[in-house]
Amino acid sequence: MARYTYAFSNGSYNDWHRKYEGIAMIDVDSVECCPNCYEPLAILETCYDKGQKYKATTLCNILARRLNIPLFLVFYKNLTPTTLTFRIKRIRSSQTEFMYMNEDEWVSVLREIQSQHQKVCKYAKN
Repeated sequence: MARYTYAFSNGSYNDWHRKYEGIAMIDVDSVECCPNCYEPLAILETCYDKGQKYKATTLCNILARRLNIPLFLVFYKNLTPTTLTFRIKRIRSSQTEFMYMNEDEWVSVLREIQSQHQKVCKYAKN
């Protein structure tokens, strides 16, 4: 049963929710959004990189499909105490294989998503 799968708590609400049979909850890790209108632009399923090849993205995939936005699986780990490195796979909207990225490369992808939205955002600051 999923409610007993994880060894560590994910917070008080999560622990409370798991006490009850017949209801289910999956957290959504991150939603990239427009800083002007808050339109959702992409869903990110994030996980600390331990070399794993897979993480379940079923719910996020359903949400991304319904919202018609990209879904990314983002494995991250510390390169230094203040720097991250990434293994990124685009799951929805032009699926890709895993790509290794540094912080600048990943930020560039996120900025491009923002840039594309700014062309249609009614609150964009031009």
